[in-house]
Amino acid sequence: MNNKLGTDLLVAIETPEEIRLKSLDLNTGFYDEKWSLIIRYVGELSEILEDYEITGEALLGEFAIIIIDVEQIIKISEDTRIIYIEKPKSFIQEQRIIDGFVSSCMSVPYFDMELRGEGVTVSIIDSGLDIYHPVFFTNQNDVRWSKVVGLWDQTLTGNPPMSYGEGSYFNRDDINMYLNSDNEFMSRDVTGHGTAVAGIVSACTPEADLLIVKLDTRNTNQVDTINLMKGIDFSVRYARDNNLPMVINLSYGNNGGDHNGNSILEKYIGIIANFAKLTWVVGAGNDAVSGRHIQINMGNDSFYRRDFQVSQGEGSIYIQVWREITDVVDIFLETPSGNSLGPFNNYDELMNYETNNMDIRVLNNGPTPINTRLETYISIIPIEEYIESGVWSIIFNPKSIIDGRVDIWLPVEGSTNTNLYFLNPTETTTITIPSTTSNVIAVGAYDSNTLTYASFSGRGYTVDGLVKPDLVAPGVNIDTTLVGGGYTRVTGTSFATPFVSSGAAMLMEYGIVRGNDIFLYGEKVKAYLIKGAKRLSVFGEIPNDRIGWGALCVEESIP
Repeated sequence: MNNKLGTDLLVAIETPEEIRLKSLDLNTGFYDEKWSLIIRYVGELSEILEDYEITGEALLGEFAIIIIDVEQIIKISEDTRIIYIEKPKSFIQEQRIIDGFVSSCMSVPYFDMELRGEGVTVSIIDSGLDIYHPVFFTNQNDVRWSKVVGLWDQTLTGNPPMSYGEGSYFNRDDINMYLNSDNEFMSRDVTGHGTAVAGIVSACTPEADLLIVKLDTRNTNQVDTINLMKGIDFSVRYARDNNLPMVINLSYGNNGGDHNGNSILEKYIGIIANFAKLTWVVGAGNDAVSGRHIQINMGNDSFYRRDFQVSQGEGSIYIQVWREITDVVDIFLETPSGNSLGPFNNYDELMNYETNNMDIRVLNNGPTPINTRLETYISIIPIEEYIESGVWSIIFNPKSIIDGRVDIWLPVEGSTNTNLYFLNPTETTTITIPSTTSNVIAVGAYDSNTLTYASFSGRGYTVDGLVKPDLVAPGVNIDTTLVGGGYTRVTGTSFATPFVSSGAAMLMEYGIVRGNDIFLYGEKVKAYLIKGAKRLSVFGEIPNDRIGWGALCVEESIP
């Protein structure tokens, strides 16, 4: 078994194209008859690309994106300069002003002025921005001046930024020209998600500059890891090259990993987190009550059966089972019609089954160079239209158990039909990746009107017990900007996240811009936001897996 390759990549390259094209996950990263993959490497990337006659783009921290034929993947993985290779995964937007502003105590006086984000840039990596909404520009003598310092639209062609090979970049002068002329600005926020997120940031910190990345979703209709990492890389380089304090706001998440900081995206963020004066703010997701996670604590004495429901019309699904290397267990899968597949105890090759007009592929993998845990990846793909509906079962027969913890995740809600869920799910450890990364501020949601936890908000802790989410912010019935003008009401951790991003920008303005603490960024900002969080009695003992250390209160967080 080649442990340098991610489990889903190993399954994907062994799956016939006509089957893979029907998969929810396996075809992500396959474009124009080639694979776009993420690598961690040592040495000179240019030499690696030249040796294999492939193309690629360097990211910070010795990560890169490569474009490669399937026949070359195994060969390049055997190169000693390659540490690990992973295919991209899909991400879902975490959606479900001023009440939130007040409840988060964000009116913070600084001598004779308020902290309003001046001198701080907030990078919003999302679905784009409606630059014409009046929240995002000021009027001076009948001239419009944008708050946006730069916008990279990955979906356009013409003027890519820096060394990136796609998209078109517009600086502030470009955007001001469009704002003050009849020329049509070609970049559009189709979903409105990015505009809504940015509207909260601009309402809470109206002096903050905005750096916008519109992520490319053309190939899969969803954001994938590669484009997300490029957006992150672009933002970090912008902050570093311009010596700017920056908050990076991410409102995307998935279940593609062990929820312990070990996916390649989490590793990437962890490595580049301090490459500039950065604070990272990430939504915790909306999967707490979606039924997409179940945890088992196994002993040696019995079988364990866990059931999940698949609705009619489900195209394909995948399941990830994670456990410690110390535990030996036989795993079986039972279909709604009673067919039993397994045990899945082969660690040398892909196991393939055809039953009831479905293609089912199972691969055990691990440990890998970036993770000590074992993964069993199960892909269920229809040979014709849909997979079998009804109650499926995953059955565990323990052989030798030392640790005993098993975590199983289905894809996040929003990526499949709603009626896909475990019958007796576990609501803890439902925060989505990358909010599980250690050095980000993971943000959950609460209802600031009723002072209650938002039941949908992703819950912690991580598998190894790290407190996540770090805190919560208003995320229920939030009024914010609407594409085309006007306002809309939104719910979700996507919209709690920008409140915390604005709070972080205020602290960075106080410390770095105002000269009170030039090192007030990153984990230091997180620490002060945790210190100032409201410990409302209605939330119970603090910290907890619902709200972390409490509710955002910027006024009490100023050092």
